[in-house]
Amino acid sequence: MTYSIVHSESQEDWASWDDFLNKSSRGIYLQTEDWLKSYSSYGFSSSLILAKTEGGEILGGIGAVLAKTGPFKVLVCPYGPIIKEGQEHLIEELVDEFLRVGKRQGAFLVQLSTPFSSNPISPHTYSFVKDYPGRRVPSGRGIPFKFVIGVSAFRAVHLFPKEADAYEKIRKHYKASTRRDVNKSQRMGNELQFANSLDDIKAAYSLIELNAVNQGYSVRSWSEFGSTLVSLVNKGLCHIVTCVNEGELKGALVIFDVGNKLHYIMGATLREKKDLMVGHFLQDQVIQFGVSTGYDFYDISMGGSEGVVRFKKGFGGEELGMEEPYYWVLKPWLFWTYQKLMPWVQRNKKFISRLLSKK
Repeated sequence: MTYSIVHSESQEDWASWDDFLNKSSRGIYLQTEDWLKSYSSYGFSSSLILAKTEGGEILGGIGAVLAKTGPFKVLVCPYGPIIKEGQEHLIEELVDEFLRVGKRQGAFLVQLSTPFSSNPISPHTYSFVKDYPGRRVPSGRGIPFKFVIGVSAFRAVHLFPKEADAYEKIRKHYKASTRRDVNKSQRMGNELQFANSLDDIKAAYSLIELNAVNQGYSVRSWSEFGSTLVSLVNKGLCHIVTCVNEGELKGALVIFDVGNKLHYIMGATLREKKDLMVGHFLQDQVIQFGVSTGYDFYDISMGGSEGVVRFKKGFGGEELGMEEPYYWVLKPWLFWTYQKLMPWVQRNKKFISRLLSKK
């Protein structure tokens, strides 16, 4: 099969790439056009490196973000390459081109998070037998640039596709206390709704922003991220799942629906005197929705405080780690300067994010 490796920013290729991601079980939200272009609010740019046949079929690719401020430029792939099954030989060529693009764009650092796993969920993730992708030996492993990152692991709640008693099997993996609280949540008058209109999506995200302020963590503001969410919902690549009780919004989850799997990335519930078990209600409803789609698993995600992680573990799920990311240093003196500045950058991350978003 004749193919070529191309570096592209064309809208036609972005549309084809999203379609490829959505149809492939190896696809993921981290590579969609809207997700990558959402970093433009910080003055960053994005582009594609694709392997395409003469007829225009995509065989694989890398979606990349060029992060830049002053002389510092970093080319990052938060998760890739995404390769059509049976075309794994393209990994080396795509990574080589990724490095060449970084060099042409003046990056001092190129960083790649991969779908490689020693404990893969086939075909979503897969093993990689070589020491490193591409022909050039990496400078190291890890995440020296932390402003555009991927996922280090999934907490995969297996959905038992095509099995008639799938939901019952999943519930057997819930902790006893989680099953009890889910049952209780279903007697509280909670109602599941999907936010599809601009006003409903904004209201749901406002709840997430409020929760972030109250709990002392950061999320991107509506002005930075709102248009991304609306576009993803309109394309069917994201669901804003909400809980309404007596006509009032009580909780919301952001769920990505790409590559025949679901990913939870953020959410919030109102903390009130009467506990309506909204978190239990919403997560269980998403799992039931996942069963109805016939997907393989729901990634309930790994992060959060000790209490949040304990809550997620209550729904079962298998921890599936990714291989540690690779990075290549292209300009050692700028990398050295960057490393010296990093302690200050980390202490002032919120200020820098606000500064970049004003560009």
